[in-house]
Amino acid sequence: MITEVVYTETYKITLTLLVNNVEMGFGTSSAEKLLDRIDRIVEKIIINPYLYQAIPVHSRYRRAVISRQSSLVYEVTETKIILLYIFDNRQDPAWV
Repeated sequence: MITEVVYTETYKITLTLLVNNVEMGFGTSSAEKLLDRIDRIVEKIIINPYLYQAIPVHSRYRRAVISRQSSLVYEVTETKIILLYIFDNRQDPAWV
């Protein structure tokens, strides 16, 4: 049973970078909408940790698409969900 959500330092850094980029390019309102979208995704992950697609090379890592440009990568263990980082979909993934 999942009892904890862990936010890694890498997740916090990549989230901050993404939000800052959106805010600088599209304004505060867009950045707030992005944060709301991410919050809803995390809530869904808490309810159903296996909702989103598993990464092909390592099935305990999963990817939730936030937008066309970015995805949230997380890990599911027996007792917790670990939010690993925000990934830019326009770059080559490390798992290919």
